[in-house]
Amino acid sequence: MRVVFNGITVFVLLTAAALWLHYFLTPQPAMIFSLPVIAKLFTAALTLGFAYAAWNVGILHGNVTIMAVGSYFTPVMSSALAALLLSAPLSFSFWQGAVMVCVGSLLCWLATRRG
Repeated sequence: MRVVFNGITVFVLLTAAALWLHYFLTPQPAMIFSLPVIAKLFTAALTLGFAYAAWNVGILHGNVTIMAVGSYFTPVMSSALAALLLSAPLSFSFWQGAVMVCVGSLLCWLATRRG
């Protein structure tokens, strides 16, 4: 079995270290920990952790074409979910951009297909 170097884990750890270093070296407002804040922080940490783990497994052992399509579509879905959670309307320009992202993803897939 071939051993594959996992650069994603190193990248995530170095990014976290850099962000914590920036936090501690610059003036910051006081943190207020309430139950809703802790719940959101915990949910965000779990979501990001599982997302990076799934991405890592998919890139190392999965179908890269499906991963590429998913990576194009993820910003559209996250924007729509954020708008839903924040009760913010999505403009016509957003939907134009979403369609362009999806069409671009399909064009990339068609251009790289074998056969």
